[in-house]
Order: sequence, then C-alpha cells, then structure tokens
Amino acid sequence: MKTLMGLSRNKQLEYIDKTIEFCFMGLVFVLPIAHAMTIRSIFIYLPAILWVYKMILKKEGLFIRNQITLPLIIFSVIAALSLLTAVNPGYTLHELQGEMVTDFLLFFLLLNNVRNMKQVNRIILSLLFGSLVQGIYSVFTYFSQNGNLLESLLDYNVKAWGLTAGYISYSVFLVTLIPFIFYKIMTVTGQKRFMFILLLLLNLFMLYLTHQRGALVALFVEVFIFFWFVKRRMAYLVTVAAALAIFIIPSNLLYHGTNAIDFQTEETAKYENTINSRIALWKFTAGEISRHPFTGIGFGRHSFSAKYDQFRGTDLWHSLNTFLNITIQLGIQGLLAFIFILYRLTKTYVSGL
Repeated sequence: MKTLMGLSRNKQLEYIDKTIEFCFMGLVFVLPIAHAMTIRSIFIYLPAILWVYKMILKKEGLFIRNQITLPLIIFSVIAALSLLTAVNPGYTLHELQGEMVTDFLLFFLLLNNVRNMKQVNRIILSLLFGSLVQGIYSVFTYFSQNGNLLESLLDYNVKAWGLTAGYISYSVFLVTLIPFIFYKIMTVTGQKRFMFILLLLLNLFMLYLTHQRGALVALFVEVFIFFWFVKRRMAYLVTVAAALAIFIIPSNLLYHGTNAIDFQTEETAKYENTINSRIALWKFTAGEISRHPFTGIGFGRHSFSAKYDQFRGTDLWHSLNTFLNITIQLGIQGLLAFIFILYRLTKTYVSGL
C-alpha cells in the first residue's frame, strides 16, 4: 500500500531509520563545536519527531525497558521541585527545559533507535573523525599563538581548545573521546589499527596542550577502569606506565600549579581557579549544604553565583565539583538520586560484560 509521497510503509521505515542514524552521526561530529546550538537542535529534535512518526506507522510503542528510566524520573522530579526554593526560578526553569529535557531525550533516542553494533561503530567513527578535525585545527591555532615551537610547548598560558568553547571544554571532550579510540584499536587490525593509534597519539598530545591536570587524572582513572573490565593485565600496565611517567618526566611538564597545597585554607585568593581556591570553595559549599541540607538553590550551575554574590563574574562561579554542585542545587535528595543513576549505570555495564 502506497502512503506518504508514494512510499510504502516499509520504505518509509527504512528512510526514517537511515535519517535518524545520519542525525546521530552529525550530532556527535558537531557536539563539541561552540556556537552550533541550532545544528545540534536539528540533529536531536528531527530524530524525536521521526521516532514518534515511526511509532505511529508501526502502531506500537517503541520503547525499550531499561534500568535507567526509574532513577532518571526520580532525579527529574527532584530537579523540578527545586523550582520551589530556587534563587532564580526563571533561570532554573530555563535550565530544566534546555539542559535536562534535551539530555534525557537524547538518551532515550539513542537507546531506542540504535539497535546493532554496525550503527554503533558508524556513530563512533563520526565522533572520531570529528576529533581528527578538531586536532588538526587545534595544532595550527595553538602554534600560531607563539612563533617558537618549543616556547609554545612550555608556555602554560597558551592552551589548546580547538573549535570548542574553551580549553576546559576541549579537555572534557578529549577525556570522553579517548576510550572510544582504545575500543577501535582493540577491535580492528592491520593499517586501520595503526591509523587509530596515530589518532590516539594526536588526541593525547592535544590533551596535554590543554594543560588541565585534572583531565590527566580523570583519563588515567577512566583508562584503568576500562581495561580492568576488558583486559585486566592492561590495567596494571597502565598503572606502571603512569608511575614511570611521574618519576621520569620533569615535574614542571606534568604539574605547573600551586607549589604548596594548603588543605586548611578557607581563602579563595581573589576568586582565581587555583587548587587552594578550589579547596576553599569546596569547604564553603559544604558549609552551605550543612546549613540547608534538603533545600536546594535551584537546578543550574549559575544558581550558585546568583545566590552568592561574591563569586559572581569570577573563575569560581560554581562549585567546580559535580557532587557538590548537585547537592547545593537540589539538596541531599538530589545527590542520592544522582548516586542511584550511577549505581544503575554501573550495574548495567557490569552485567553486560
């Protein structure tokens, strides 16, 4: 039977699946690029519309039961309730609509429309190709900031950020990306493996050029956990390699922050983003949480600086810690809901090994 534009039902379903997959591939390619919100929105909401139309065509609910739905619903309800105590309800509502709804929608779109490893691998390849473009662009822009190659490598005020919003965003993107490169190295052979090894080296080099020590620590933990579940011997090798790097590589190449870390400090040092300032900020945030443990200041990172004027317009405009951010925004109940999500994710991952 011919239907829309003369296409049969099966043909429509085929084109819908291909379009949704193309949107996912486009989304992961442009995801880290700054000022691409319109394109990202198209790549998210077009698949959502097509998913609904697909369910209408098939006359059934295409929704996979999973372990994450319940904790996400609980977290969403708690986040919505933070509107009642939000320091800026308008901003919190905007964040709920623009960040949480979009992120959760994307999760369910991927879960219910990516059905086999061929699709997964095509999406991963698009992500990795995007990282190659980012890396090449970053190399040129990084070394164009300083004409001397060696001086550029040792100048920690010169940072790489590619096409992202900044060097912190770029480091987060790279830390998220690198395990996918390890996955491809382990699952391909011959020249393809060599190409992915080169891509890994490029992205590791770019991660160094972001000069984010926290990202390096996160990468080590991430890679260790990855190999602990996949190849345990490699996890031990990663640990040995990291230890050797710490002892062999000059300390000024690995760490260029504060010489002395003061765990007793409560001074935010002109609100600059240093390790001692962070410690003071974390103490301040923990103190505020202890005064109102179940009353959040509203979902959204900017709620922190809206509540505490002294941090507005500074490097310390939010708590710089995911767990503290969630707790002060949503209360202890929000933190428990977030831990519930992490628990279910871990349980699902381990059971799938």
